[in-house]
Amino acid sequence: MANSLKTIDGPQHPHLERSLPQHGLLYFDHLIAELQTKVSQSIDQELKVVIENLIKKRQDGLLTWHDLYTSDLILSRLLPPERLSREVWSLRSRYRDVAGLREYEAYLASKPPDPAGQVAEKDLRADIEYLLDEIYLRYAITPINQSVSDRISNRVTGVILVGVAVVVLVIIINVLGISQSRPATFLPVLFIGAMGGLLSMQQRYQSVPREGDPIDNISELTQSWSRLFLPAISGAIFALLLYMLIIGGLLQGDLFPKLPDQLSKPQPDGVGLLDLVTQARPASGSDYAKLIVWSFLAGFAERFVPDTLSRFVSRREGDSKGGA
Repeated sequence: MANSLKTIDGPQHPHLERSLPQHGLLYFDHLIAELQTKVSQSIDQELKVVIENLIKKRQDGLLTWHDLYTSDLILSRLLPPERLSREVWSLRSRYRDVAGLREYEAYLASKPPDPAGQVAEKDLRADIEYLLDEIYLRYAITPINQSVSDRISNRVTGVILVGVAVVVLVIIINVLGISQSRPATFLPVLFIGAMGGLLSMQQRYQSVPREGDPIDNISELTQSWSRLFLPAISGAIFALLLYMLIIGGLLQGDLFPKLPDQLSKPQPDGVGLLDLVTQARPASGSDYAKLIVWSFLAGFAERFVPDTLSRFVSRREGDSKGGA
């Protein structure tokens, strides 16, 4: 037991040094209650000292995930041989829940020992320690992962609120008559498209799967901070492109907004960019509402506008081949 005591802490992970939350403390109390029933057994005195130190840390409110892991590891090493197979089944179920089905299937593909078969005791104990290590690593990292996701979501929410505040301010200015100029339609189109891109990104971050390497997942999230506003930029561009498709008559129907007739009529001197910007306004309130919805969808569904353009290209290529 002295040799095993030297390695009882198992692999060291800095993330395991985080303080235990309330549910972790409840589980620790459960483990300690079972450990204390075994202290009366003929076990190594040094191991008893470790257990006593853990209990003291619990009383002082200094427990970490590493301490909980150590308690579980000690208990697993004190299990009698007849309980090992049941412990393996229990830990595998926990591992499937915290790591996800894909990681669990990869674990099964590595052909771990079969608890129902004739397996050496040392192999079952090795499998138990491996599962405990993977489980507790994810226990400790999951709050960090969630914290990073929450910070990103808060930033996105802040940007959206600032944008909404600007829109409200513009509306108030026009209502109070401070300014009689109306913003060109393409400005709300750009804004709504950008908001759609940001909301789409926020939803993706909130639904990021917790499967795979937990360290790599956090690294991906932190590295993505530099690309935080790329969806807003692409959403605004896609919304503007969609607006041009509607103005050009490439997208028509009851679902799409209608524009004033003068835009579709040839002008003697042609149409300048300023004329397009100032005159391309929806014909009615319902058309304006449709334009807002489509602008949002252009930013939110990032593949919508690229796929629409691809269909135009494919159709053009098909017409060219047919004409040849």
